[in-house]
Amino acid sequence: MLSPILSRAECAKCKMCCIFDSYDLWETPYITRELAAKIIQEIKPDQQFVKKEDHFLLKMEKEKDADLYYCPLLDQEKGCILGDEKPFDCLIWPFRIMHLGSKRVITLSPVCPNISERSVKAVREMAEQISDRIFEYADENPDAVKPYIEGYPIIIVEKDKFKSTLL
Repeated sequence: MLSPILSRAECAKCKMCCIFDSYDLWETPYITRELAAKIIQEIKPDQQFVKKEDHFLLKMEKEKDADLYYCPLLDQEKGCILGDEKPFDCLIWPFRIMHLGSKRVITLSPVCPNISERSVKAVREMAEQISDRIFEYADENPDAVKPYIEGYPIIIVEKDKFKSTLL
């Protein structure tokens, strides 16, 4: 989805979005019931999940001697074993959909090393291109919208079915 600004090769080499520490476990991707069922039936039958209200989170084990959790669907050589079937959070990363007060905003994760090498204009244009899809997904999956975290640059603010660009 983000191939105009991030190549698959860059992402597969980096894998930053697939590694969590105890402070950023909140970014664990939102997994729909349908995707959870597909993962168990077709991709990784032994995958365990943490059930939330109407969705799931991937169960991840903490690495020994490190405060790191690797996504269990990450193949260290090939990248994500889901390919194009990734959770929506993963498809749009490093963009995030968050609540800020009564508005939803599209933000940019400050930890993506590759996105920082892109022009602000290119990042903003990409966000604008996919913003309708992100807000539609948020309408369908309101639990996928995370609370705003200080330090995440806000790119787009949703306004009554209209959006405005900040970055």
